[in-house]
Amino acid sequence: MEDPSTLLTKLGDDDLQVLRRLSSEGTAWIVGGWVRDGFSSTHNSDLDIATNLVPADVIRLFPDSLTHGARFGTIGVRIPGNGKTWEVTSLRSEAGYTDGRRPDAVVFGKNIIEDLSRRDFTVNSMAISFPDGEFLDPFGGIGDLQSKTIRTVGNPSKRFSEDGLRILRGYRFLSASDLWSLSDETEAAMKECVSMIDNVSSERIGSEIRRIINLPSGGNSLKLMQQHGILEKILPGANLPDRFRTTGDVSVDMALLYADSDVGPNTSSDTLKENLKLTKEEISIFDLLMSLQVQNSLVSAEEIRRFHVAVPPEWKGSVMRYFESKGEDRSQILSTIEPPVAGAVPLVDGNTLSEFTGLDPGIRLGRLKGHLHRLQIERDMTCKDEVLDCVGEIDYVNGDPLDWELLSWP
Repeated sequence: MEDPSTLLTKLGDDDLQVLRRLSSEGTAWIVGGWVRDGFSSTHNSDLDIATNLVPADVIRLFPDSLTHGARFGTIGVRIPGNGKTWEVTSLRSEAGYTDGRRPDAVVFGKNIIEDLSRRDFTVNSMAISFPDGEFLDPFGGIGDLQSKTIRTVGNPSKRFSEDGLRILRGYRFLSASDLWSLSDETEAAMKECVSMIDNVSSERIGSEIRRIINLPSGGNSLKLMQQHGILEKILPGANLPDRFRTTGDVSVDMALLYADSDVGPNTSSDTLKENLKLTKEEISIFDLLMSLQVQNSLVSAEEIRRFHVAVPPEWKGSVMRYFESKGEDRSQILSTIEPPVAGAVPLVDGNTLSEFTGLDPGIRLGRLKGHLHRLQIERDMTCKDEVLDCVGEIDYVNGDPLDWELLSWP
């Protein structure tokens, strides 16, 4: 555990410039994650600062600042020639959270202890004053950090009722490693306050879920969320596999949660769009993964060649992670079967095919061209004549064009 007196030595020159300017007219404390992670010997580049200066004073000292959070007391401080932003927040004393999302009013204060008392967890309620380096820990954060206990500041039910997002933040901190645990009171309040999740925006929920699945013990946190009834509220019908480990890829992890669910793929896609605000591409990858029969996929050379061509390069990593998570590693066979020599472009165009078959432009000619392209890829053909030789395999005059499979995967 780091000595509090040494933490200020970790500050960069730009950090010191911001702190010195603030402390020249007021007081400045380093708070939150930078302090917490500093004691854990983990470098956190995001420096959060609390000050007794009001937002207008902070803006005057730093004219280039971002001011969209000013009404809540937070200014994104910027200095010329530096792309970094420092979050500087005026000391606050808030008057209730009627909507369970944001304070009804923000009253700027002068007392750092009062400000720390309204934070979520004890490990986030520590502060270091600048420039003297006084360490403030009024709620036992250092002890909980040593025992790796997630505990709220004050009454846990009150804390979670003020802002339902704090519940998800608790699971996120728990995801840092298997060594962290919830205090009994905090865990009980999480279960008691499940309904507060309804007050949290989908964007914020999605952001926390992404952060959870990217941490080493994210799978354990999701399991606990399922036990507490919170996962069902966020992702109805999700079903955690045994010994589930997150991959950090949101499309893959969500597909793993819904792979053995009673919820249909269309419903689960809608859930992810609405409740987590996944992007269109993330949903498309999720839909692709949900369509797979993993044990029977990517086992033939023909299919692997289609995979090489039909799946966007940026999606392939997700497919491989999904297969590996399902216990079906395909990396060796994929490395053995190379992409088609002739590449992805059809060797036979519509005009050539029309002349060869006598077919007029239309669905029959279009489907035939698409089907021949599929055969070209599957069989790794390298010249036009090889492709045209395949026309004899197809009843292109009387056959149903919809029976002619086009290039796709799976």
